Amino acid sequence: MASNVMIFIIILGLVNFLLRFLPAQILNKIALPEVVEEWLSFIPVATMSAIVIPVLLKTNNSLISFSWHNLNLLSAVPTVIVAAKTRNLGYTLATGMVTMAVLQNLV
Repeated sequence: MASNVMIFIIILGLVNFLLRFLPAQILNKIALPEVVEEWLSFIPVATMSAIVIPVLLKTNNSLISFSWHNLNLLSAVPTVIVAAKTRNLGYTLATGMVTMAVLQNLV
């Protein structure tokens, strides 16, 4: 039974990999129109926003919380400023982690 589960997991992993890898490889070989390339450039920002913004605004079972108790939102402020000024992922991550650690120890 356990070996069947492992085989199933491996097959699903391969299918998942191929479904992501093959379209990327095909699109790398095709010259896309400029409009399509510009449209595709917004996908990472939109995806990241869809993941991050709900986390920033939700706290303590409240749907939207703009309060001093929302540490996620408070730590996002200096993090976004550092990201905008430096455009450096390392500085941005360090700022976010340090800010959150300081806020959690203060509150």
